[in-house]
Amino acid sequence: MSTNLQFLEEINSAGEVTAFDMNNIFDKGYDQYNIYVNLEDSSTNGGYMGLRFFDSTNTIISGNEYDWSGQQLKSYSGFDNSWQAQNNSQIAPIVVGTNDDFRGGGALIRVFSPDNSSSYTFITAQSATYMDSGMDGTKTIGVHTVAEKITGVRLDPQSVNMSLSASIYGVE
Repeated sequence: MSTNLQFLEEINSAGEVTAFDMNNIFDKGYDQYNIYVNLEDSSTNGGYMGLRFFDSTNTIISGNEYDWSGQQLKSYSGFDNSWQAQNNSQIAPIVVGTNDDFRGGGALIRVFSPDNSSSYTFITAQSATYMDSGMDGTKTIGVHTVAEKITGVRLDPQSVNMSLSASIYGVE
């Protein structure tokens, strides 16, 4: 198991945004990249965040090329296993449950094989946030089902704007 992290870049949203783009963060020669996301604030309580990739021309991949499954874990009620889709336009949930009073949260997204144009690109993600109802967590797996080179990631808040920062690492 690889455990040596090489810091590559830090990116900030500079305020609440409807999409958080991290372009040209891959193609550095690693089989795995870790993205540590810090959710600083959001425009409202609730909402969730999905993920899309950028292809080798830096165009967002928004077609139905993603399969995923996730579990939402809640401190205030039972867990939710209904997060799943095939042939979807994004991978979700990356984060569920936001708060508009700077309680924040975070996520770790592991991206596998984005540099390899002959392989699918896979992710695992886990997150923890706090909203008025209590703690929310997620565990998600996903795949981009077209073998092509991936250059970046878009985090897509749904029904909410978010203020974010991210640190990107290559894993040796």
